Amino acid sequence: MKRDRSLSASSHWLGGTMAAALLVIAWDASAAGPLLVADTFTATTANMTPAGVNLRMQIIQWQDAAARTEVVATLAADPDASTLAKLPTVGYVWPNGSPVGYSVKYANHAPEPDGKERVTLVTDKHLGSYDFKGWSAATAGGSDKPYSVIELELNSSGTGTGTFSLGAEVLLDEAAGTVALKPGGQTLLTNVKRAAGQADKGSRP
Repeated sequence: MKRDRSLSASSHWLGGTMAAALLVIAWDASAAGPLLVADTFTATTANMTPAGVNLRMQIIQWQDAAARTEVVATLAADPDASTLAKLPTVGYVWPNGSPVGYSVKYANHAPEPDGKERVTLVTDKHLGSYDFKGWSAATAGGSDKPYSVIELELNSSGTGTGTFSLGAEVLLDEAAGTVALKPGGQTLLTNVKRAAGQADKGSRP
């Protein structure tokens, strides 16, 4: 019986990974021409397991206030994976060495009072969900939502640090149409950089 349960769990994981891979293949096949990207960021996981994973975050379109408000309303209703999948995709997060990416459903960037820029992304699945062992952090208070919220803080040169909801509580403001992470969370993303030549490209509401 134990062996059957193990085989069932492995089959479920492999099935989900194969389905996601097919989606990526379909996306690549449809993108015969050059992919228009508004912004690209890279980062490396740290203070968590696994550490040292390089992430590439591509933003196809920065959303306007109305689009962000619609996403936040959906998130506030505690959606399941199928509901999140139906939201418009405005970017992708690609772990290094993985053929599978995560769809970005919320993309916002805003200036900070100290002159820095804060970038907030929401993915349709929590980061690490395609890995057999999953991702973990020792930090208490992380979110158990079926999606991930990523926050990057960049200085004027386009470099900085970040974190995501594996190690911080998710805060939703339906009235403002914003998503954020509770301040004080541990830094889980280091070596954050905006790709060269991306600062003035694309749609930036």
